[in-house]
Amino acid sequence: MPTRRAYIPKSDGGKRPLGIPAIRDRVVQMAAKIVIEPIFEADFQQCSYGFRPKRDAHMAVDDVTRELRRGKMEVIDADITGYFDTIPHDKLLKEVARRIVDKQMLRLIKMWLKAPVVEEREDGKKQHSRSDRGVPQGGVISPLLANICLNILDSFWEARKGEGRFGARLIRYADDLVVVCRGDADRVLRGMRKVMGGLELSLNEDKTKIVDPRREGFDFLGFTIRVVKSRRSSRSFPLTRPSREALKSIRAEIKEVTKRSSLHLPKELIIHRLNEVVRGWVQYFHFGHCTQDFSRLRRYLTERTRIYLRRKHGKEKKGYKEYPDHYLYKVVKLYEIPLSAPWKQPAKA
Repeated sequence: MPTRRAYIPKSDGGKRPLGIPAIRDRVVQMAAKIVIEPIFEADFQQCSYGFRPKRDAHMAVDDVTRELRRGKMEVIDADITGYFDTIPHDKLLKEVARRIVDKQMLRLIKMWLKAPVVEEREDGKKQHSRSDRGVPQGGVISPLLANICLNILDSFWEARKGEGRFGARLIRYADDLVVVCRGDADRVLRGMRKVMGGLELSLNEDKTKIVDPRREGFDFLGFTIRVVKSRRSSRSFPLTRPSREALKSIRAEIKEVTKRSSLHLPKELIIHRLNEVVRGWVQYFHFGHCTQDFSRLRRYLTERTRIYLRRKHGKEKKGYKEYPDHYLYKVVKLYEIPLSAPWKQPAKA
């Protein structure tokens, strides 16, 4: 059935296109994923963390920081140009057919890739389009198909023994990837471009760069990672904290929920919405060295909640006496952001 086109805003101001399959297709995609995922899991490399069983983004970040602790101080911060929208169907289907021989399953996957995309125009009319590239972001099986395609890069890296020859470790989460090198980063980057060209993909030259983490940080999966010296021991270590864009985004969401146009809504509803937004964000970013950022965010959350309550009840003062922290957390039941980092030592390789 046709896939519905939708757009979600990106942090850089652009829009990310999604392809949302019909409910019937989503159910069948989940059934197909359950059947074929274990087959491809046997081929996937250890450097891949995205959308895989028993693996998550925090494990990928741990892998990066572990390599930095080993003294690898050249980082290739790479970005694939429009990855999900540019995967060539012929190459992807060829990789799927290497492990799946059932003709009905191959036909089903091909139908999902070739399904028309329906987009509603500004005049209200619907526009149908087809393409021989891309997998729809929003489909249940799409992350698995995307991993199958980029597993060519992972396997090439393993076959060429990039980690042994160049001291370079590839860490990938779907289309987000970094390479932590001991040296020869330029040579490693040239090799990556060559492999990407063979996949008919390309690196975004404006966003792909070689970074010295001792001089500047780099962003990976929402975190900013930088090597700094400890004030206590003077030893260098990788500092991991929420990125500036992530903090800006959550502050904007808090402000949006507590804006003046929400004053007519019950305060219980506003607090519930705030708690949903903040709790989900905190659960992901409660990792690494987040204490200072969480402390600032907690102050901002309580201040915006006081502003909302003061405006709603017509209070002229700042509201510290009427709405102290005890009232916000115990009476109104505002989510209490933790003020300590989960000091967990990264697992050994």
